Amino acid sequence: MRKLNAIALANTFTIIDLVLHPLFHLWGWFLPRSYEAFMHEFVIGLDLRVDETFTPMFFLFWILEAVAFWILGYVVAALYNRLS
Repeated sequence: MRKLNAIALANTFTIIDLVLHPLFHLWGWFLPRSYEAFMHEFVIGLDLRVDETFTPMFFLFWILEAVAFWILGYVVAALYNRLS
């Protein structure tokens, strides 16, 4: 049985997050009604109102989220390798 490369999966999760996170924010900033409508359909019952403004804290939380996604990818691969 082939094993997953834990570092590669962790890096992939991180790169996906680093690209998608700003794109979703840009969508919410520039087209808030479209974003709200999509999220309402995506998560039934979600009553979302976009009132976000750009702050420098965005970058801090963006990096923290990327670290969390790296850890998640590594743990998923390690668990898969251990259980397979």
